[in-house]
Amino acid sequence: MGEGMNSKRPVVPEGLTSETRQLAVRPESVEPSGRGHRTRLIIGVVLGSIGSAYAASAPVLSSVVIAFGVAVAIGGGGRLERAVSLISALVAGVVGTYLLFGTYEIPMTVVSVLCAFLLAWGYVSDRLRTGWLLLAAAAVTCIMIGIDTVSTSMQGTSITDLVASMVDEAVTSSMGSLDMEGKAVLLETRDQMMAYWPTVYFTVALGIVVCSLFGAWTGARTCMLPVSSDGVYRYDVPLCVAELFAVGVAAQLLGPFLPAWQEETAMVGANVVMCTRIVLAQQGISVLLWRMRERRVAVLFATLGVLSAVWLEMSFALASVVGLLDVVANFRHLPRNRMDLRLWPASER
Repeated sequence: MGEGMNSKRPVVPEGLTSETRQLAVRPESVEPSGRGHRTRLIIGVVLGSIGSAYAASAPVLSSVVIAFGVAVAIGGGGRLERAVSLISALVAGVVGTYLLFGTYEIPMTVVSVLCAFLLAWGYVSDRLRTGWLLLAAAAVTCIMIGIDTVSTSMQGTSITDLVASMVDEAVTSSMGSLDMEGKAVLLETRDQMMAYWPTVYFTVALGIVVCSLFGAWTGARTCMLPVSSDGVYRYDVPLCVAELFAVGVAAQLLGPFLPAWQEETAMVGANVVMCTRIVLAQQGISVLLWRMRERRVAVLFATLGVLSAVWLEMSFALASVVGLLDVVANFRHLPRNRMDLRLWPASER
């Protein structure tokens, strides 16, 4: 019947298989020209240096600019591009911080620059996983607490005393304009701030990580590098997060009954619970987003669903409970290197 026919059936075109029945797009790899590559490197280095110069002023927001510049500079490059972008960002950060704030803020600037650089590098090279993001947030938290511990000790005080003085000053300035009920709420807030000040550090560190990830994603898209569009749907914490949550609950409950270190143990347990709850809440919201995408929910209703999930988390810790259950039951049927406790058979897709 002709070259295009075989047993009265058309030949399967190249790129279309009978197994997938989907068009397999095979774009030709286009290498950037030398001039375009140098231009992109220069632009990335300049943007990364600008963000690093203001890292001490806004460590969270500047991470977006730093990671964006690094992603643009090292996208498709090698060791030379990575070395140039890192060194230029560190030099700009150190010089800018020294001129604006002096030497005390330089360590924090170096931490912010290194965090943004490593996350951008990991994202561009497709090495990032949820566990690495959480590890980066935990590492930045510990480093920030260590830096402030050394800094306050050199000034003859401590982080706890510094937080107490700041909170007491805020309470004293607001106490006169409140009624009895307002004063009670303010004093309760003061006690919570004194108990959960390590969680504040973790929140700032998590903000740096998230902003760095957003900047790297934006930079990769600007350079037309392959990026994943379903990262928030596949957010999946390692099992150790659930184990830390259980340890924190045990420490918070059993701390007051210990023969020694009662308050310290209870405080550590409470902060571990709060930090893991923040992480697990995102897991629960990711499950909700995945479910709404499966059901093809409209964007408006999906936004309302996420806002409702945030409100329920703040009021009843519902999102973190869903996230904790997903760590065990794997509602989204994600591939894992460990066993899951499935409450029902996984549906074939």
